[in-house]
Amino acid sequence: MRRPEELTLRERLYVPEIVRGLRVTGGKFWRNLFLHMAHSVGFAEDKSASVTLQYPEAYQNYGEAYRGSHRLTLKEDGSMNCTACFLCATACPARCIHIEAGEHPDSEFEKYAMRYEIDTLRCIYCGMCVEACPCDAIRMDTSVHPRISGYLRTDFVEDKQALMERSRVMAKQGEGALMRQMLAVYRDAD
Repeated sequence: MRRPEELTLRERLYVPEIVRGLRVTGGKFWRNLFLHMAHSVGFAEDKSASVTLQYPEAYQNYGEAYRGSHRLTLKEDGSMNCTACFLCATACPARCIHIEAGEHPDSEFEKYAMRYEIDTLRCIYCGMCVEACPCDAIRMDTSVHPRISGYLRTDFVEDKQALMERSRVMAKQGEGALMRQMLAVYRDAD
């Protein structure tokens, strides 16, 4: 990106750039409008027009690198892998992870997360928590985007049980189960 003093007079006026942007946007709009009209009467079938996905009836599968909603991974016995080391909370630039550590009932382990919460309204979904975790306790591989959970700010704070439940559902029903559940909730709300 160039500094303001490196811009030409034409670029500093912004008007030509605004006109250029409107020309691009308007061109796409009119092209798609005419193509959709032509398709409706049987012409220009070889040219495709842009379409909007009618979500939630139709949705696009997200790629492997998509950072979806968080989940806490589980051990074989069903307990969570988190050792309450606070590295994820420390690495989080949004400060949306809140952990409360407690003494583990099993003497083999020093501590565990008694409380593990993520404020999804503050989260920027950067994935720093996943990178910082030394024991692979937190992941963002659910392929599910954050959903509207309610009308109060507290409705968007996901607790330990909700984060662990995502791992249980994925283990039992497969990777697409969370998306199917979320779409069913949206359909039922209509």
